[in-house]
Amino acid sequence: MGIDMNCVQLLLRAKKNGASFERMATLGRQWLRPNRSELIRALLDAGCDISPASEQKLRDPAEIYADEFLHVLGAKQVTAIDANAFEGAQVVHDMNRPLPDSLDSAFDVVLDGGTLEHVFDFPTALRNTMRMVKPGGLFISCTMANNFAGHGFYQFSPELFHRVLCKDNGYSIESCIIWEDIQNSKFYDFPDPDSLNSRVQITSRSGTYLFVQAKRTGNLSPDFVPQQSDYVKNWKAASSSQISNGGSAWKSALRENILRSLRETKMFRQLLHRNIYRRLQLSRNKFKFLMPLEDLRVKL
Repeated sequence: MGIDMNCVQLLLRAKKNGASFERMATLGRQWLRPNRSELIRALLDAGCDISPASEQKLRDPAEIYADEFLHVLGAKQVTAIDANAFEGAQVVHDMNRPLPDSLDSAFDVVLDGGTLEHVFDFPTALRNTMRMVKPGGLFISCTMANNFAGHGFYQFSPELFHRVLCKDNGYSIESCIIWEDIQNSKFYDFPDPDSLNSRVQITSRSGTYLFVQAKRTGNLSPDFVPQQSDYVKNWKAASSSQISNGGSAWKSALRENILRSLRETKMFRQLLHRNIYRRLQLSRNKFKFLMPLEDLRVKL
């Protein structure tokens, strides 16, 4: 768990766009990983007010946690929540378990800096996190997408967050950004596949991170279950076809079975895989679904 220079850039971007960090919770106590001189320069460039005492703490190599950085962002209270108190968490709670009512709607920002991928019961942990955000507040996650197998229990598809953090479940995504762990690479805005009527599939040559920022706009639905957007549209289309065409949907199913048989031949799969790898590398972005953020570059 920790805040690196790329997460710093995106948190400063959120602050510039009006995010309030006044009352914060972090999942786990966050380490502060950037070079401290570079961090202070970025804070000053972003217009943050750094007192001499804060600067001294930020430059102190013994200050390994991110609390002071979060205070500079505007946090008056930072509450770390962890399953164990070994790193000084103020609240000890296992996120595999339902959230206590005392933490409901308690924070302006809840920051996941790399914890949710380590929690086995991810749906419960995510619901807990969403509940902790007060209406109008933000859930922010900096987590893993591609090429981190073995780091935690999970790697995440951006569509997961687009489907969960939605209007029907009391949220609205403000930013969904991915980047490769390569110096000077670009950050890319990851659009909602539902708005494109297409899956947004990517491959990457290195580890790929995912940053999600979502505003709580209403109440969470206790019965809400997310479904992948293209399946929902296929189900609706199939239902409509059956109603309008009598039982003719079997023809579409037959065509699909024939195409599936062709796609499963060895020669077709080899050709397909070669082409997919060439065109879906994140850095190539052939279909232009991912829009680069020109004002930010990846830093290591």
